[in-house]
Amino acid sequence: MRICFFANMTNHANWREMFETVEFYKVDIEILRSLGHEVVLAGDFKSIDKTADLYYCWWWTYAFYPLAQSKLRRRPVIVTGAFDYDTCHKVIPGLSYLDRPLWQKVLMKFALKFASRNLFISDCEYKLVTRHLGVNNPILCPLAINTSYYRPEPAPQGDYFFTVCWSSETNAIRKCLDSIVAAFGEVSRTRPELRLVMAGKKGDHYEALVDLARKAGVEDRVDFVGMISDEEKLRHYRQCLAYVQPTLFEGFGHAIGEAIACGAKVITSPSGAVPEVAGPYARYVTPNDVAELAQAMLEQAAMPADPARQQAQLRHIEDNFSIAKRREHLAGILDSVRIAC
Repeated sequence: MRICFFANMTNHANWREMFETVEFYKVDIEILRSLGHEVVLAGDFKSIDKTADLYYCWWWTYAFYPLAQSKLRRRPVIVTGAFDYDTCHKVIPGLSYLDRPLWQKVLMKFALKFASRNLFISDCEYKLVTRHLGVNNPILCPLAINTSYYRPEPAPQGDYFFTVCWSSETNAIRKCLDSIVAAFGEVSRTRPELRLVMAGKKGDHYEALVDLARKAGVEDRVDFVGMISDEEKLRHYRQCLAYVQPTLFEGFGHAIGEAIACGAKVITSPSGAVPEVAGPYARYVTPNDVAELAQAMLEQAAMPADPARQQAQLRHIEDNFSIAKRREHLAGILDSVRIAC
């Protein structure tokens, strides 16, 4: 079957590169190809394949054109992605469904109603959206973590905390980046030998983070390393004192899942889908509570690595979010769509 894999990335000059670097795109593309399908990539509306047998679309807001193509040619369309119904309502402008402009709500409702299958990547989103909006053929289909790659291995313990996030203003608010820097400033008063490594694309909030580190007196102990390779990320997961990502909302929490699979100690928040992904293997804190976050960081820094717990973390991810599990799920969904057509 010829599948057009579509995600609107018109703001990126090289959208093909995004399909190779964004983990959830990359995993789904590899799964679809491993099932024997021909996958044609489309990162803008003009590149959508009009000869495809099926359209696989990420994000309901941008599904209108693939849906129009599918209706004209009587081809099925599957839509998936994170769908924040109300978690960040009135906190981050335009992120939750309730805060979006009317035209976006109309497009999202249209996609929910007319997609052949609507795949939700977490149970919390599945329940919220199906409770409040009309959804045709909703299916819970969690994302996958590549546990053949992200897994524990003996590594020397580092002297640093680690986080990874694109430092755009919206992401900085959602991932509580200011609070991480402020909390590390508090930690440094007790443990001045420790460091903080902040990875990820440098966005429009980057300079504010640098300034915050300077004001906290830790500019020489916060490393803003920018974009890093998967190999570097894996090394940090395995060596860091803790992966730190308090958050206001996660549709899934891919980096948190990767860190859990690698056996890292994880500090995060019970927001969105995080408890589903991290389970009992995280130290949960209130988002933006700097004192609570600093205390959690000190606790995790003092706690030695536990190989038995690391293996339990890996089993938790393998049992619930493995690539094999998502491949099996997607294979069944594609078969059901084919039979319906």
